[in-house]
Amino acid sequence: METAIPDEDGGTPRRPVLSQTVLAFLERKIILRELPPGAKLVEEELCERYGISRSPVREALRLLEGTGLVIRRPRQGVRVAPMSLADLDQIYSCRVKLEALAAEGAARSANPVAVAGELSVALAAMRSALEAGDVERCFDANVALTETLHEASGNAVLQRLLAIVQRPALRYRHLAYGVSAEMTAIAIEANQQMIDAIRRGDAPAAGRVTAGLVEAAWQIVRAALSSTIGKR
Repeated sequence: METAIPDEDGGTPRRPVLSQTVLAFLERKIILRELPPGAKLVEEELCERYGISRSPVREALRLLEGTGLVIRRPRQGVRVAPMSLADLDQIYSCRVKLEALAAEGAARSANPVAVAGELSVALAAMRSALEAGDVERCFDANVALTETLHEASGNAVLQRLLAIVQRPALRYRHLAYGVSAEMTAIAIEANQQMIDAIRRGDAPAAGRVTAGLVEAAWQIVRAALSSTIGKR
């Protein structure tokens, strides 16, 4: 049996903290598709594999169900949600508009220069990862950049809507980085243009660039999924 997932400080976690730790752990494995679409998640097996009790596992699965990353069906139990063209299209048709609104909001913020500086930190991490050939680290830096952008939008309602779309979208975003050598370069160039537009307070330009980037990623993932589905 593997060692129980520790708290962030390395100590023995309390139950509420452990539930969040298990949630983050399973969510990461689903996003990276280490737990692939359709994989069955059995409480007893997860407890045995990771050396944890059933209560935090049950709570983590409930929370994952709320994000749309897992589905629960009668007599079938809990499974990782499928990835499909229909699901992709629904998610990304929302993302195009919502991410563009976030970029526009950031450009209209009280201090767009400071926002641009914060975004540039994440972009520098993406560039560093690209130079090292580390796709995983580049993906994580891009996620950090996006989260910074959402917060900088200054729109609490928009942030809640993005939070709903964000979790299920991450699997597709990770797939885009994995299947396309161009995705990182495209993202870096577009994000630099977005940051430049935010810095000068040009909201329409920031929105256009961001929408274009999301649409490009959408088509990359769509082509990859279509190819995979066609081989089945």
